[in-house]
Amino acid sequence: MFNGTAQATGLPSDWDPGGGEGSNLLWKSTEATGICTPVVMNGRLYSIQRSEEDTPREGEKVVCLDAKTGESLWENRYNVYLSDVPAERVGWTSPVADVETGNIYVLGACALFKCINGETGETVWEVPLHEEFGMLSTYGGRTNFPVIHEHLVIISGIIINWGDYAKPNHRLMAFDKRTGELVWFSGTRDLPEDTTYSAPSLVTIDGQRQLILGAGDGSIWGFQPRTGKPLWHYELSRRGIYATPLVDGNMVFATHSEENTDGRSMGAVAALRISGTGNETKVEEVWKRKELIVGYSEPVVIGDRLYVVDDRCKMWIFDKMTGEPIVEQKGFVSSRQRSALLAADGKIYVLSENGPWAIVEPTEDGFDVISKGRIRDTQFAASPIVADGRLYFQSTSALYCVSNESATQEAVDMASSMGQETPVSQNSDVAQLLIVPAEKIVQPGESIDLTIRAFNRIGQQVETPDSVMFDVSGPGAITGNTFTASSDVAHTGATITAQNGGASGFARVRIIPPLPWKFTFDGLSDPPLSWVGARYRHVIRDVDGSPTLVKVVTIPKGARSRSSMGPSNLSEYTITADVRGARMGDKLPDIGVTAQGYALDMMGESQKLQIRTWDAQLRMAKAIDFPWKEDTWYRIKLRAEIESEPPAAVAILKGKVWPREEQEPKEWTIIARDESPNMNASPGLYGNAKDAEIYIDNVEVFANEPPEY
Repeated sequence: MFNGTAQATGLPSDWDPGGGEGSNLLWKSTEATGICTPVVMNGRLYSIQRSEEDTPREGEKVVCLDAKTGESLWENRYNVYLSDVPAERVGWTSPVADVETGNIYVLGACALFKCINGETGETVWEVPLHEEFGMLSTYGGRTNFPVIHEHLVIISGIIINWGDYAKPNHRLMAFDKRTGELVWFSGTRDLPEDTTYSAPSLVTIDGQRQLILGAGDGSIWGFQPRTGKPLWHYELSRRGIYATPLVDGNMVFATHSEENTDGRSMGAVAALRISGTGNETKVEEVWKRKELIVGYSEPVVIGDRLYVVDDRCKMWIFDKMTGEPIVEQKGFVSSRQRSALLAADGKIYVLSENGPWAIVEPTEDGFDVISKGRIRDTQFAASPIVADGRLYFQSTSALYCVSNESATQEAVDMASSMGQETPVSQNSDVAQLLIVPAEKIVQPGESIDLTIRAFNRIGQQVETPDSVMFDVSGPGAITGNTFTASSDVAHTGATITAQNGGASGFARVRIIPPLPWKFTFDGLSDPPLSWVGARYRHVIRDVDGSPTLVKVVTIPKGARSRSSMGPSNLSEYTITADVRGARMGDKLPDIGVTAQGYALDMMGESQKLQIRTWDAQLRMAKAIDFPWKEDTWYRIKLRAEIESEPPAAVAILKGKVWPREEQEPKEWTIIARDESPNMNASPGLYGNAKDAEIYIDNVEVFANEPPEY
């Protein structure tokens, strides 16, 4: 269920984390710990964890336990690379399980999106969203939740893409859950204030299926899940929405803890009514209670009442239709609150951040605390869940399975729980088109086959008409349903538009040749069109008589930037570029290039040269003193090599920096070794300059030369 409730009976009203007779503790495991809310499917529990923490091999992993016994069954480990997420924030998202395929879907801490076989733990497919689409690895680790709808798995995040989507935007992407092919690409509003981790809900209102979530622009949004069409939005906060909106019937209850859009007050709970369909879908504010700080925890509805726990773990109860308070800020444990509430068996289960927990029972005049306790030296950031009559409480030190012999739970059909849609026969006209794949990388002269899918005004798939007309903007042509990129272009893109009557849809193609590449920026007014994450933060400007790529500092939150130049399947190559840093006041920028998931960084303030892979954790990093001067051109070079074959593979990273007017030195300036190697990734640029500009010219990427002897 998407509303924080479960149809269960006989659940415990008390438990003892220490175990023993009468504790209702079935098992406790230290194999699944952390801030991730686990999921259960087919008798197995799945969670996201740190892997090999505080070692040179530290990464992230999905773990699978037997849900009845807590026995560890398998784990799927992967690297975190080119990410700003600190290790203690790994697993801020949650896995999602798909009963139809048996697969698990996870958005990793570096925006690596993975589909994993739930039985074997083998990776089915993966897409590095940070490289291929420009997804930020997020400020501090805020990572969004995936959701399954029919044949799609949908994920969102702040995206700094290419072409018309180069500005930051909280965007949504829907992938074919079996193949990883991108089906649609949508968005909210440009230049959101924050990243966020509000979980999406799937519901049906007025016969129209909707996906509803809080976004980084401070608004609550509704989309059609099959098409990505935005339906409505409601501006709630000046900053991003972290708490998950609760949907009850045609009502949405949303909370936040930041500055309100009207005035200077902080925090609010708002009740919204959604009505209409298609372009006539609208949102109406029913009531709002300001100055109520609820930044994280999702509320629940029981009967005609809305139960809300604020950030200080105080209970509020409102009449859900009028907003009239029934209970105001009544304390029941002393702590901060992050977890969502779980309502089941006439009780509300509450886990609180610093280790307290409570089980409360709604009453006519409010609620009674029927049991509570505290676990020392732990935190509850994960939300409580119930599956097959068992409660699961995951903390940063252990996972607890709590139940008794009398507990039972009704099976839930997720499709039915979303509500009944209007029959397709009542809306058979074609109103929208999708071109699949929605995005693709091709080489010059390469062809791809396209599929057209047609939808009605409320986002249901209908029969595709025969008379679809195509148009191509950019270097390429289409014959039938096959697009062919022009053979004489490189590092550019094309947009394909399909139209039938008033219905239309489009897809985009990046045209990128195989290595080698060379970029002088001559004749360009903007960075290469196909570069992801470059155009919003870079311009072309004449510097020292030559067109030069300039990392500007006049954009909000634009200090740190990464751009990727091509496909993510490249390995064992070298990238080199001319770079120069300006000084602003007493500050120098950081300037770097990336190869195969590693960065070579000329660090301005510390006057060091560093090779690293995970910025926030430095699990593999080597730095040397390297004084360099402002307003001086240098040549920077990074080469990535792989020794041996998996699982014994090792990455060797070699870096050089020298004044551009001098001859290239024979010896490498810095060499690093990674025994947990990134096997492939796109080449790119790195910069960190809040006040001082960075200049880049004469970029080259090529396959490694024969080994030196």
